[in-house]
Amino acid sequence: MPWILYIHILSACAWIGGSIVLFGLGIFIRDKATQEAVYGAIGPFYGYFETVWLLILISTGVVLGNHYQLFSAINSDTELGHYVRWKIVLVSLLSIATIIHLYIAFATHKTTRTLVQKLLSRGGSLAIFCLNLAILWVAINIRSDL
Repeated sequence: MPWILYIHILSACAWIGGSIVLFGLGIFIRDKATQEAVYGAIGPFYGYFETVWLLILISTGVVLGNHYQLFSAINSDTELGHYVRWKIVLVSLLSIATIIHLYIAFATHKTTRTLVQKLLSRGGSLAIFCLNLAILWVAINIRSDL
């Protein structure tokens, strides 16, 4: 099982690291033309790249949760059960935010976005960034409880 944990950690590094880089680009590149050029060039590749890592991350997480019997802790009133429930909720929210963000990104690639699309896309980016950090914190606590 150590190899699955290794793949899980590797995919977490790729997923979280990539999202931090793109989030940072959105904050630090102020010029709109440069932003459009950068995101237009790397956006599609990044979307596919990150989707693969997220699917691997969720798949290995389910395998590890089953292996370490974490799913049986969901109904227990223990600290571990509390963290497992939170991780499931946070990963579900992350998945929803990612689907919305990717849908808008691919649907509006190289076109002008409406105000609603901009708000949903940027809000999705912020949600993904914050949820990644929260999930990482919960994962550390789960590992500590094992």
